[in-house]
Amino acid sequence: MVILGMLTLCLVSLQAGVTTYTFTSTSWASVCGSQKCDGKTDGWVSELNASSYDAGRTDAMGRLYSCGVSVKTGSSGAGARSVKSFTNIRSIGFHFCQNASDGRGTIYVQVGDSTMDSIVVHKPEKGMGIYMRDSVIRLVNQPSGKIRFWVRCTANAINIHSITIRAQEGGSTPFTTSSFQLVRDVSELQDSDQIIIGVMDAQTQKIMGYFDETVSQNNIHAIAGRYSDNRQQVGRNDEAIYTLRRGETSTGTEAWYIQDEIRYEEAYLVASGGQTKNRLALWNHLWDEKAYGDYGYWDIQIAPDGEATIMNLGRSLGKYIQYNSHNHPTLFGCYANLSQGAVCLYREVPALGDSAAIVADMVQFGHVVMQDSVVSGEQTIAVQANRLTSDIQCRLVDSASVFGLSRSVIDRDGDELTIYYTAREAGKYTDTLILSSDSIETRVGVMLQVIKPMSIAQVKTMVDYTSVYLNDVVVTKKYDTYIFVRDSTGSMLIFDNGDGSGGRYGSGLEQGHVLHGVRGRYQNYFGVPELSPDRAWGVLAQKQTCLPEVVTEVDSSDVCRYVRLENGTVTDDYQMRGIPVIDAFNTGISTGNCTMDAIVYWSWNTLQLWLVNQSVHTDITTPAVDTTGEPYYNLLGQKVSADYRGITIQRHQKVLMR
Repeated sequence: MVILGMLTLCLVSLQAGVTTYTFTSTSWASVCGSQKCDGKTDGWVSELNASSYDAGRTDAMGRLYSCGVSVKTGSSGAGARSVKSFTNIRSIGFHFCQNASDGRGTIYVQVGDSTMDSIVVHKPEKGMGIYMRDSVIRLVNQPSGKIRFWVRCTANAINIHSITIRAQEGGSTPFTTSSFQLVRDVSELQDSDQIIIGVMDAQTQKIMGYFDETVSQNNIHAIAGRYSDNRQQVGRNDEAIYTLRRGETSTGTEAWYIQDEIRYEEAYLVASGGQTKNRLALWNHLWDEKAYGDYGYWDIQIAPDGEATIMNLGRSLGKYIQYNSHNHPTLFGCYANLSQGAVCLYREVPALGDSAAIVADMVQFGHVVMQDSVVSGEQTIAVQANRLTSDIQCRLVDSASVFGLSRSVIDRDGDELTIYYTAREAGKYTDTLILSSDSIETRVGVMLQVIKPMSIAQVKTMVDYTSVYLNDVVVTKKYDTYIFVRDSTGSMLIFDNGDGSGGRYGSGLEQGHVLHGVRGRYQNYFGVPELSPDRAWGVLAQKQTCLPEVVTEVDSSDVCRYVRLENGTVTDDYQMRGIPVIDAFNTGISTGNCTMDAIVYWSWNTLQLWLVNQSVHTDITTPAVDTTGEPYYNLLGQKVSADYRGITIQRHQKVLMR
């Protein structure tokens, strides 16, 4: 959990505020925050106009990259001078991008008559030119004066989006705008908080919209959300903002309720499914005496990684708000158990203004798979700071944990810090990163879950909704949403109900395909061992021959197993050895003596045989004639000479039946 401790205002000469100018034209016109600069009292005076201006482009994730002022080869030297003078300049940073395929050169900076500094811009990685990056010049001597910069481009284009000056003047641009931040502890929530309900899955760019009967009377539609890359923030969207309230239920218990003040004022989120449905709606009262009880009140629990369990306190069967990626279109609803997509809460955090502060996001390594005896990795975070008088001390609470830090001190203006880990055992690891400067302290959660690939037998011992990672498994039968798989320890079902965008992870799979990297949540679904995948897996190039396992009888321990039952009889009521035979795969069932390949299944507390293949045996008492005119008997699917009669046939039959 991030705690902004003791946000006191320190007005001393060592302060350094941030001023950011965003350029808006080829003549280096600019805005500072939301204010347009006049070029006389604030802003920049062009020394040489740039080649063009690029308003930006949007990537595949919907994020806008504003390329800004473009300096191309042939226009080298384009740049400008600040109208204002700055005092005790500690650093100057450029936010820029390059041509998508190239873009090289140098950015030069000079303060007053001081020595010139420069930033060399190298060729970007293939296709990465349009993405923004920052380069910062740190000025140890803290000069004062007007700032001059210019750009020399030697290949294609360098696009300058903005310039950030950290000096004695200036506010704190990174903190002057309110934002919706991930909630990682229920204690962060307060009465009247503005919240957005999001999705935990890092691949899902959806948030919960507002209730609209023209879209759905029973659930709430999902709309596009703009998450930060690390999922710690989500962009403001008035179509998704609710007000969180604290109140008392009909029995006097304190609880949360969620109000839509923006559109309906006196309207509240309720679980309205009764005892049969999974429904989430918006009604104008919180309590119903007869059917629903306290169906407008909620208990909220939040895990350290931000996963929120929002449970309704009413009488409806569906109690938990979750994201349903399997419905098309996707939606948010209430469900009886935690079988759907996990959700999280983002609360609006007011702007900090010019308060002294240290801000850093939680370090979330997520699930890491341990294939060998040790696993390691690292993550670099940006530590932002404002109006500090001392450098920032960095330490972990548990010095003996699996985590470590790249350094123990970073600049008082903020900088990047790398956290690394080395783990030799599977498990959940947590620690707390403490960032402190004088009386200002921020605590940042550090989380890692190391998981080992499991056999199917091991997965079956897990509690419901555990995240699991399977060893390689072989497909024994694929039909619609059902993917039956096995390894050397057992069999189970992958229930492939979609990836949230209308497709399925198992599209194109066939019997014998070997799946690598299957991940998802495990559940014993009323007797069926089942995994709901949460991402795509790999399919090994070489298919395996996948024959059924020959058995004489089956029981509930064989559920999901691909088996062969020889010399059985399907009765007129479609049973074999007392077990119902189901034509689940639309292959067609025949009665009589046969050899059957089937998937063993469990449904409605009944063991079943889901027919895959059936070889029906004809009557052995009447000979047939082959193409040569010789008579023969069809004995349990085998061609037997007509000379084998009487006791010989009876003995042969016993051998085949054994």
